[in-house]
Amino acid sequence: MFEAVIFDLDGLLVDSEACQLAAWNQYLKQFEVQLEDREAGLLLDRRDFDNAELFRRRYDLAVDPLTIMEQHQEILLEMAEQIQIQPGAYELIEMLKFNELRLAIVSAGSREYIYAVTDRLGLEETFDVIVAGDMIDLSKPNPMPFLACAETFAIHPVNCLVLEDSRLGVESAMNAEMKVICVPGPSTERWRITGANMVLTSLDDINMPVLRSIWSDNGPTLQPQRQLQPERRSRPFRY
Repeated sequence: MFEAVIFDLDGLLVDSEACQLAAWNQYLKQFEVQLEDREAGLLLDRRDFDNAELFRRRYDLAVDPLTIMEQHQEILLEMAEQIQIQPGAYELIEMLKFNELRLAIVSAGSREYIYAVTDRLGLEETFDVIVAGDMIDLSKPNPMPFLACAETFAIHPVNCLVLEDSRLGVESAMNAEMKVICVPGPSTERWRITGANMVLTSLDDINMPVLRSIWSDNGPTLQPQRQLQPERRSRPFRY
């Protein structure tokens, strides 16, 4: 059975696409630039620095990418209060904890942003490992973020399950030789999700029979069913 479950943050664990897009548009407004809604999903897969460099080049901004990133980050953190957890997330976390699975977040967001969101949602002591975009050199679909997480856990990648919402996230998990469940986000084109071991519509659909079916490489014989969730039994620390 899996030893660890790795969550993506934006779009998977929390509903933050609109907030991310609004923060970038608020920053870019001074340059009379506005992003289209279809770009929201792409913002979540890239590190803040990579987005800053992309916009600097695309719009010929006379600002260095580090400054762009820092000023955007200030706006995003002010908006973080608006971000809500996805339906079924609390229940899923409780179930995984009860079954003694270790938990992690691997996100393109910065450490400051990840901690701000998880602390506000009462998840400050939930995750054993956090790998943020400002801790690594490469973004998804490169496997580095997930491999760094497995190395920190001291767990072989094949014993890790990834929960993702985007095509690039799925590809990154596959490149790391991890099993992956995709719960597509609002801007994710479901037909472009290829290679995931399972594609579900909600975190509510994930239960232990589903996880065991993926571990055994056999597809589930029944539709995912919700299970009663136990009370919290422990409060692990995070790195």
